[in-house]
Amino acid sequence: MSEQQKILEMIEKGQITAAEGMELLEALNETKETEAIQKVETVTAARRNYKFLKVKVTSDNSSVNVNVNIPLRLLTTISEIADKMTTMVPADARREMESKGIDISSIDFAKIIEEIINGTLDDPNIVDVEAWDESHKAMVKVRVYVD
Repeated sequence: MSEQQKILEMIEKGQITAAEGMELLEALNETKETEAIQKVETVTAARRNYKFLKVKVTSDNSSVNVNVNIPLRLLTTISEIADKMTTMVPADARREMESKGIDISSIDFAKIIEEIINGTLDDPNIVDVEAWDESHKAMVKVRVYVD
């Protein structure tokens, strides 16, 4: 039974007057409005206004340096093909990642993109990877994040 019904039954049984019942109903509505406002403020505060998806690849000997900034507006288009992103990674690179315990097929790219667009992504750092590049004798760092 709702609080409003309980108040109306109390009035009906003569436990409180109609004026007292009206005061209780108004107080109940004010409480609900305050709670709703607090929920909206919490959700709004949790949203972040990201502008770019950034990919940075660097190496400690500067043999590799890449900076890619993708405007988030483009992610709406990318999200339509997000489930196909794992197929873009070459098979030999996928096998090498899997041998090191990285299973990219389990990553839900569409969900990540949706959270980025909505501003609800908890951590702006999406991927941080460090790997040794034998051909250049350097540590290569890959960082994918939103800003």
